[in-house]
Amino acid sequence: MALRFVDIPLELLPIIFDSVVRAQHLASLCLVNRSFNEFAIQRLYRCVYINAWHTQAKSKVVLLFQTLSNCPRLAQYVSRLEIRAFPKALSSSSYSDLLDLCTRGIRNCVNLRSCAWTRDGSLESAILLALQQCPQLKELEINGKDSGYDPNILAQFSKLSRISLIMPSAQVIEVLPSWISATGPTLRNLTMICQTSSLITDTLLESLAPSMTELDQLFIIGCPKVTHRGIGEIVSTNCNGLTGIGLERLSPAFDMTSFNSICKEHQAFRRLRSITLAVHVETPFQTWTSDVTELLSTAPLEILQIYATTPTAKVVIADDFWRTIVTMHGSRLKRFSIDRMTISMSALHDICSRCSVLEQLFVVTTRHNLDDVTRCFASARNLRAIHVNFYREVDETEERSMMNDALRIVQQCPATVSQIGCDTRVWHVRREVRMNDKAELYTVPTLTSYENPDIPEQFLVARGA
Repeated sequence: MALRFVDIPLELLPIIFDSVVRAQHLASLCLVNRSFNEFAIQRLYRCVYINAWHTQAKSKVVLLFQTLSNCPRLAQYVSRLEIRAFPKALSSSSYSDLLDLCTRGIRNCVNLRSCAWTRDGSLESAILLALQQCPQLKELEINGKDSGYDPNILAQFSKLSRISLIMPSAQVIEVLPSWISATGPTLRNLTMICQTSSLITDTLLESLAPSMTELDQLFIIGCPKVTHRGIGEIVSTNCNGLTGIGLERLSPAFDMTSFNSICKEHQAFRRLRSITLAVHVETPFQTWTSDVTELLSTAPLEILQIYATTPTAKVVIADDFWRTIVTMHGSRLKRFSIDRMTISMSALHDICSRCSVLEQLFVVTTRHNLDDVTRCFASARNLRAIHVNFYREVDETEERSMMNDALRIVQQCPATVSQIGCDTRVWHVRREVRMNDKAELYTVPTLTSYENPDIPEQFLVARGA
């Protein structure tokens, strides 16, 4: 007798359910029977996301925290909580009631390890105090505008391994040294994201450096007062060497030659696996590429992401740079991202053909060159994800053709490709099995909507000015 799906051995269910990414699908699995419910409901509540683009996102915030506050059994499954939308246009009493729901719900999340609360003006002191009662909390991402909370509370988070600050205010910056000092022994990842903030300076970073000697990853974005001096102080006082660094839209006075000297002196990049660099249009590229090549010469690099701060075809990095990078790191590179700048077909083909374990590739081109670019992709035998940005803005007609462009690409790429994107659109790639007239089976790639709740990586790479 044929085995029915509901007869699958229970020990296999967690493995199967880990491959289900859509919350709606997990919710359906919870309704099959008690055994399915026992495993699927844990997976359903393990990671909870509410993003601004979700349908009725603000209403879902209310429903979510009603559930978490009233059902401690479900709240205990929550390991990751991301609140990126929040209802603010409420009466005083309604807002107070919602805040009470949030704090009670958070306190019930006894296994919460990661929390992101990024909606501008939605973070309150009561929410921070509730998060401090979560004994497993290790990661905190918050909006740094302190309109609703007391920044001094932040210094009481003393066991975090990851801190991410978005648009920190002067008051948050003021408390940052004491906060980093308190959590420094456990801190492994620090991210500060601004637009054009003058609050984060070399002097501030120099004051933080002695407390961040165990740091593994550092990402500084949109801080035009930060130069090689502040970053150099952090890497030179680091004990073990960074594994990841992102230096994006910093001061035009950032001297890569001086930074390279600091890193060489302290062997700062001996463990570096990931680097993201933004290059200014005015940068002398020949000197910059020479310094970056030397900077990365001893790194066991796996991820390289480089983009221009201004989208323009005028930024052209010589093929020799890409060729040298591939020669040094091609056997390890898993992700290569080149955005807002021109790369030749020769250099792109070299990347695709010689980076033997390359899984993710993000590039920019023109539609005129799309066929040539696709032929380059075809030589990368292990690609999993591709994203192509086009130089000129798309009009409505071109937007409708993006899916056709994506399909053209995957039809010529290895069968390993499971994700494809063009500009602002991303799809999953499915392989449909068909039979020809000779009863031979073959597969045809088709595109389906992107279902993973995580934001696609290519939208996290380049942060425009």
